[in-house]
Amino acid sequence: MLDRAPLMGLEKGKVRVKVEAANINPSDFLSIYGVGQYRRFHKPPRVPGFEAAGKVVESNHPGYSVGQRVLLAASGAWQAYIDASPDNIFHIPQGLERGYACQLYINSLTAWAMTTEVANLSERDVVIINAGRSAIGKIFSQLSSSLGYTVIVITSGPEAYPYQSNYVLNSSNDFCREIVSMGLPRPNIAFDAIGGEEGEKLLYTLCDKGRFINYGTLSLSFYSSRFFECVRARQIDFSTFFLRHWENSVGKNSRCEIFKNMLDHFMANKISLDVDRYIPFEDFRLAMNITELSSRSLCGKLVFTPN
Repeated sequence: MLDRAPLMGLEKGKVRVKVEAANINPSDFLSIYGVGQYRRFHKPPRVPGFEAAGKVVESNHPGYSVGQRVLLAASGAWQAYIDASPDNIFHIPQGLERGYACQLYINSLTAWAMTTEVANLSERDVVIINAGRSAIGKIFSQLSSSLGYTVIVITSGPEAYPYQSNYVLNSSNDFCREIVSMGLPRPNIAFDAIGGEEGEKLLYTLCDKGRFINYGTLSLSFYSSRFFECVRARQIDFSTFFLRHWENSVGKNSRCEIFKNMLDHFMANKISLDVDRYIPFEDFRLAMNITELSSRSLCGKLVFTPN
């Protein structure tokens, strides 16, 4: 339901941002339906959305002034105005395109933190990823060129993969066998966005004492007991990554510095964040239908904009 409400007075310490763009992520649907990691939280009625870009129009905090452009990293992003805590705001350049800017948090910061802070990837590493055509999958591929690691991409549409990754394999094939038959390097790290049976397939490509990081559950399925038996037997370092948990562990000051380093790297290396189209908030039902029914044919994110 689209609702309209008058703006109230701005609370002390808060910053009011006029939203310019807010994108749609898979996590938004998990949150709306209350499934996966959101099954105990985000109960309706509530405003969906976890990231948006906009301009400060009122500020009760000395760190922000009217006219500055910012990225919002907080629940409730699908609305025209947001009164936000400074802890959930990042400064962005004035001239940064809105569709690009609104994608700099969930997928971008996750990919940057996983590659540079958690796995600390180098030229010695070979990473295998699934959901290769997803927004974050494309970021991992682009970062492989600028950071120097090797990436093996698993995707359902390898013929349409847009980036010159080292290797792209079809998810419907036996890619463990393909890695051997094609003479590809054995991965030592796996980034799993899917979980369940599909995610488990990455494990069997890893070398012993490799590393397996789960950062998503698109399948909404759990790993099997056999998966964890294999993890133990082969001494695989298994862990999960959740952006908010990582942010809490590093602290807000470090997070802001890491975000700045990420943005500088993205700009210097021309990391692309694609937009399929812009859709007004009023057409939210259309946007959600397109995302759910036609997500595989999209060439980027659907991005909400105010009228």
